[in-house]
Amino acid sequence: MKVYIHTNGCAVLKHETERIAKFFHLNKVEIVECPEDGDIIVMTCCGVTHNEENQAIDIISDLNSRKQNDATLIVSGCLPAFASERILEVAPDAQLMSYSQMRNFDNIVPGGASWDDVYYNYGHMMKQEEHRDDTIHSSNQDLDLQLMETVDKTNRTSNCVQQYNLCTLRRYIWQDEDVYQIKVAYGCPGHCNYCATKLAIGEFHSVPKALVLKQFQEGIASGFKRFSLIGDEIGCYGTDFGENIVTLLDDVYALNSGITVSIRYIHPDIFVRYYDGLKPYLVNGFIDFFCCAIQSGSPKMLKAMNRNPDIEPFVKCMEDLKNENCKVNKHTQILIGYPGETEADVWQTLTALIRCDFDHININKFSKRRGTVAYELEETVQEEDKVARCSLIREIMFMGKKAKLYDAIKESYFND
Repeated sequence: MKVYIHTNGCAVLKHETERIAKFFHLNKVEIVECPEDGDIIVMTCCGVTHNEENQAIDIISDLNSRKQNDATLIVSGCLPAFASERILEVAPDAQLMSYSQMRNFDNIVPGGASWDDVYYNYGHMMKQEEHRDDTIHSSNQDLDLQLMETVDKTNRTSNCVQQYNLCTLRRYIWQDEDVYQIKVAYGCPGHCNYCATKLAIGEFHSVPKALVLKQFQEGIASGFKRFSLIGDEIGCYGTDFGENIVTLLDDVYALNSGITVSIRYIHPDIFVRYYDGLKPYLVNGFIDFFCCAIQSGSPKMLKAMNRNPDIEPFVKCMEDLKNENCKVNKHTQILIGYPGETEADVWQTLTALIRCDFDHININKFSKRRGTVAYELEETVQEEDKVARCSLIREIMFMGKKAKLYDAIKESYFND
């Protein structure tokens, strides 16, 4: 039996897709590089925005047209929860498998390793084709990298390339081969009006602490120094069984204080709640990365999104980290064009972004997601205005990047 596996997902979904690949590998199913060669084809789909949904549908259609007549096409990930009709329009015989149904892989490949016993940590088991150009550097970015490499080589330093990596689009830590990934949570306890992820993944639940620590021990024993916590909302880890993210980090730090841990996705409110416990690890470098999506700096828009409208406590935490000269890599996400947004709201968001001094900002245009509260709202921001507002923030983000690169060059030349 042979399987072809493909995804257009985010870091969290890609991690789960690698788990699928490992499941098939452990059950002695050959993973192939072309869909034409697969007896089973698995596609995991992102649908966080309309663009990602359209991309996923195009890939599903392509895979369905290329598969063998007797091959099984399985569509999983987030998209089946709210776009099943679109999927079946282009692939009528596809099997839809939501997050909660992934145990059904045991029925497809009975015997051997069971789904619940499989977890993924490192390496790339998928062999998917590229369905789009994922080139992430413009010519100007290539020149920036060449410059930073030259300065480091001249001065026998490494900080310039490190800074470039911190603030360059899609230079994500989880893509590095020497990072040991550990899934610690599924779902999110929030109820943001625009988000369809909750529809797909369901209520929040943590991975048992014993299993998380077991994976850390295995990674440390294998020589890994860099670890990444993966989940839809890591900040709430352990709250469903009387613990929290800080107590988990305390236990990990006790295992080995010489490793680093990155946190993919922690809500601003949760970050503030546990800031006193997180700060020592942010200051000493144990936590080397976090992504905290503020979505907006406008209290009015945050309230409309069903989020806490008071972003100020989080901004003050970010300013405190800057005052402490923390080297932690800070990413965020914002949502532009949500119904009711005005230019004044965008300027409030810009103000918050500048004060927080993020290394990278992922900018998303609002698009309606079926099944969400926001799906019923009237669009008030024209598409051209969404594009213009995104472009404005992107240009300011690039200016901030240039300033950080210049500071790194000065440090390379003038610091002993």
